[in-house]
Amino acid sequence: MKRTIGYLPRETREELSFILRLIRHYVKDANMVILYGSYARDSYVIWDERYEFGVHTSYQSDYDILVVISNLNTKITEEILRHKLIETYHKHFSWRRHATPRFIVENIKSLNQNLGNSHYFFTEIVRDGILLYDDKQFKLTSPRILNFSEIKEFAKVEFERYYPSAVSMLDSVSSYFLQKEDWMNAAFLLHQACEKFYCVILLVWTNYRPKNHKLEELAAMVKRFDRELSAVFPLDTPEANDCFSLLCSAYIDARYNKDYKITREQLEYLLSRIEYLKKITYRVCNEKLASYEQQMTKKVIYPYPDEGKAKAADSKG
Repeated sequence: MKRTIGYLPRETREELSFILRLIRHYVKDANMVILYGSYARDSYVIWDERYEFGVHTSYQSDYDILVVISNLNTKITEEILRHKLIETYHKHFSWRRHATPRFIVENIKSLNQNLGNSHYFFTEIVRDGILLYDDKQFKLTSPRILNFSEIKEFAKVEFERYYPSAVSMLDSVSSYFLQKEDWMNAAFLLHQACEKFYCVILLVWTNYRPKNHKLEELAAMVKRFDRELSAVFPLDTPEANDCFSLLCSAYIDARYNKDYKITREQLEYLLSRIEYLKKITYRVCNEKLASYEQQMTKKVIYPYPDEGKAKAADSKG
């Protein structure tokens, strides 16, 4: 792993340094903090906006950060990072545009097991990540080298497991629940279909599924694989924002909150957007499976994607 962020722009270094201070403040048992993804690979996009896929879209790379702890309860740590830390961070930099941190938390024992099994999401982190903090209590296991035939098999199994299930959920909304005017179950199943489409993209591209049901965070995780994914839920009108918020909250509220309200028109709009996501998911997953097929004679630790084949003109400005 690398150990410097000196090549990154000054404002980016300021943001990462502040994030690290907050992690050490809020997570007393943090053993390692690792920056991975586009900023670690130097393939990040600071800001890019354009009109494409029929809507105005903007794109910005997030800070992908792995926090390693010895505590077994990673969920509590993730909640602290996602709420307390991110709220403090956004307030601190509210006067300027800034990147959003996305956290995953892993127990050191689980992480080393995954590395020992050559789980290629984590082996990429070891290969290309930047170690921001290390208390030197633990060492990471060295992963064995995989080949593309193994990677393709992992990805194919997960695609065949998740994609048809998501399609069935989507079909049931239009063919049954909307017909029965069962708005609550329709909203919940739309959330579940959307979550599965996002998860199958992550599984095919990285063999990693986060322990997370938050659609806004899953959407942020997959957007780097294909620019069109940023256009699935345009948030350029109050109505579109309201619909997406209702979809995101449906995982809990559509089942348990008697005050949750959603209309047929909102459901039909969301159904059309997730149908669009279904098509993109099928394309990007099959393109990735085909790329594994083409490279099956090679051996790799992890076949990471190029984020944004061309950076925006001002991406390092």
